[in-house]
Amino acid sequence: MAAVGPKRTTFCNEPYYPPGYCGYSPQFHFQYGDTYGKTTSRLLTDPNVAKSGRLVLADLFPAENSGNDVTDERNEWKRLRKQSWGDKKLNDKMVPGYTGYIPKKEDHFGTRYADICRKATKDFSNEMSAAKDKRRALQPRMPMTPKLAEPKPYVSLTQPQHSVSPYFMNINDGAKTFMSGYTGFIPRSRSRFALVYPKLTRESLKEFTRNQQELKLLANREVSINQPGPSDLPVNPLQPIYINGGLLPHYTGYLPGHKFRVGMTFGTSSRSFHATNQPRYNKSLFA
Repeated sequence: MAAVGPKRTTFCNEPYYPPGYCGYSPQFHFQYGDTYGKTTSRLLTDPNVAKSGRLVLADLFPAENSGNDVTDERNEWKRLRKQSWGDKKLNDKMVPGYTGYIPKKEDHFGTRYADICRKATKDFSNEMSAAKDKRRALQPRMPMTPKLAEPKPYVSLTQPQHSVSPYFMNINDGAKTFMSGYTGFIPRSRSRFALVYPKLTRESLKEFTRNQQELKLLANREVSINQPGPSDLPVNPLQPIYINGGLLPHYTGYLPGHKFRVGMTFGTSSRSFHATNQPRYNKSLFA
């Protein structure tokens, strides 16, 4: 029967640094022949090795016997985070290695990552609560209704206004023009040529302003509709097609004998037809 050897454990006794830890370990460079975990465990428990009394892998909050204020602070922080409807990534136990954005983190330094995250997120939460209370205080108690749908543009009477649109300037104002290089639409400018751009736009805007003023006057004027009475003259439904003056060119109707006449225009051909066929043209039908 073979002898049973001592049972080996995968993990060493605490405290120890897990493999992959890149922080400082005292006297580690002078140790050889053993695993990283066992070496760091021996160094952390050896009283002859100078090291810090506070372990790196420590709890986020101190022990319970340090005071009740820390416990109350931790419970209050958990309560605030549970009431949040936003992202729950910022909590009371931040894991080192998180590369996302943490607000207010730049204001805290010189301590552990988890402690920095806890203080930064707490400051951010307090700032958001204060801003929310301030907005609630600024809200009016009674709903206010605006007097105008849109505010009127402010035009100073003493200072030159460069931002006033040329459409709203006085018609006699010399600045009623567009700057050279403006590529927008200019009304009434298509019929003007051989002018410099400022003068062309000024004349166009003046004409456009006058037309708009005339349209406003016509819009306020009363409209009277006077229909003429029925005429007493008899209306002849039959109108002559072939007249003494001839027909206009591009007439597409039938013209008798036109295809047999050559060497003349269409108007001359229609007049010649009317003259040569006078007996056949009965004017009594169109009397």
